[in-house]
Amino acid sequence: MYTFIRNLDEIESLESAELGALANVWQERKEILQTSGEYHEFIRKMQREWAIETGIIERLYTWDRGVTELLIEQGIEASLIAHRGGLDRNEAENVAAIIRDQRNIVEGLFSFVRGDRPLSEHYIRSLHAEFTAHQDHVEAQTESGRSVQVRLLKGEYKQQSNNPKRPDGLAHEYCPPEHVRQEMENLIAWYGEWESRAAPPEVLAAFLHHRFTQIHPFQDGNGRVARALASIVFLKEGLFPLVIRDSDRAHYIADLEKADRGELKDLCALFAKNQRESVLAALGIERSVHRAHHAEEILSSGLQLLRNRDVVETTRMDGVFVHAERLRKMADDRLSGIAREVNAQLQGLTPPRGKRYRANNDSAKNESDRRLYFRNEVIEIAGRYKYFANFSKNCSWASLTIQSLNHFQFVVALHGLGQKHDGIMAASSFTLFRIPREDQSGTATVDVRPASPDFFQFNYVEPFESIQNRFREWLEDSLAVALAEWHRSLAREVES
Repeated sequence: MYTFIRNLDEIESLESAELGALANVWQERKEILQTSGEYHEFIRKMQREWAIETGIIERLYTWDRGVTELLIEQGIEASLIAHRGGLDRNEAENVAAIIRDQRNIVEGLFSFVRGDRPLSEHYIRSLHAEFTAHQDHVEAQTESGRSVQVRLLKGEYKQQSNNPKRPDGLAHEYCPPEHVRQEMENLIAWYGEWESRAAPPEVLAAFLHHRFTQIHPFQDGNGRVARALASIVFLKEGLFPLVIRDSDRAHYIADLEKADRGELKDLCALFAKNQRESVLAALGIERSVHRAHHAEEILSSGLQLLRNRDVVETTRMDGVFVHAERLRKMADDRLSGIAREVNAQLQGLTPPRGKRYRANNDSAKNESDRRLYFRNEVIEIAGRYKYFANFSKNCSWASLTIQSLNHFQFVVALHGLGQKHDGIMAASSFTLFRIPREDQSGTATVDVRPASPDFFQFNYVEPFESIQNRFREWLEDSLAVALAEWHRSLAREVES
C-alpha cells in the first residue's frame, strides 16, 4: 500500500556541520574564480559528468568508468561512444543524443537558478519533457506479467500505476495516478516552506529528492528528474550539481530505501559527501588559477592594503593548525589508553621462550623531527582517496603498535590537503605490518591499508567543538576497522 508523503519534522540531526563549514570556505574563496577559464572548464566537465552518470544510474546505457572519463574530457561524441563503449553506430548516436539532452538540462539548471524562479509543477513537467525528448517508449508489464512497450507521456503525469517488482518478488507501490497532483502540490509547498527557513542544502535536497521519488509522478525518468531537483537546491546555495556516480549506486539505492522507512539521515550524509568532494575539487582549481587578474584590485586598493589583507587571511587560515594539534592529542590519548590495556593483557600471553608480546603507542607533533616518519604511507593512502597530501606547513601523527605473532601498526596522520595551504587539512587512518629487511638493517613496511572508508577533512571556519565531535566518531570507526584487521592477521598466522 502506498504511504503518502509527509513533511520534515526536524533538521538538526540531519545537517552536516562539515559541509556547512566547507561551503563557507568556498564562498569566501570562489570569487577569484568567477572569470577564470579554468573554473568554467571545471564546470563544463562537471556538467558532462552529471549528464553521463544520471543516465548510467538508470541503466539507459552502461560502460566502464574509462569511457565516462574520456567523454568528460573530450565531449559527448557518438564516435567515441561507438569506439570505446562497444555500441553500434546507430545506438551510439541515440545514446549521444540522450546525453546531450541531459547536458542541456543541467546547463538549464544553472540558468533557472540565476533567474531566481520559484519551483513549480510546470517547471518539473518541463524538465521531464526535456529528459525524455529522445525516449519515445517505456517498458511495462501486463497483469499476466508479459513485458510490453508503451508510449511514454512526456511532461505529463502518469495515467497508469508504475509499481515495479522488487528482487524479492513483491511490488514497490508508488503514488496512485489519481493522487499524484495533490502529492506534488504538497511537496512543492513544503519545499518552499523549508527553503524560506534556510534549511541546510543537503537536508532540503535529500527531502525533495526522496519525496519526489516516493511519489514517482511520471511513467519513467523519475530518478533523473529527482537528481535535477536536488541539484537545483545545491546550485541555489552556490554549490554544485548532484553527481551520483555509478560507483555510488548501491549506497544511493540503499539510502533511498532507508528514507522510505523514515530514515533520511544516510541520504543527507551521501549528498553532503558528494558536495564535499565537489568543493574540494573546486578549491583545487582555485589553487592553480594565476592571480594576475587581480591587477585592477591591486591598483585601486594599493599594495600595502593587499599585504595587510593577506596577513589577516593567513592568520585566520593558520588557526586550522591549532585544531590539528588538538586532534593529534585526542588520537594520542585514545591510542595510549588502548596500548596500556592491551599491553597488560599481552604480558600473560607471551610464550615462555618466545619474543615478548607487547603493545605501545607513539606520536609526533608538527615540531618533531619525526613528523615525516610515515610520509610514504600517507602519500600512498592519499592517492587512494585521490587528494594531495601536503607536509609543507603542518603534519603530525599518532600510532598504536601491537607486537605478537606479527608486528602490527595503526596510524592516524594529520597533514595539509592540496598543493597550497588554504586552511584545509586532512586526517587519514591506515594499518600496516612491519617485517625484517633481508639485510637485517631494520624493518620494511608492507600491506598498507586504509582504516576508514574516507579521509577526515577539517578547516579554519568550522568551530572546533563540531570538528571534535566528528573526529571522535571517525576515529572510533577507524579504530574498529584497524583492530578487525589485526584480528584477521592473527587468524591467518594461526592457520599458517
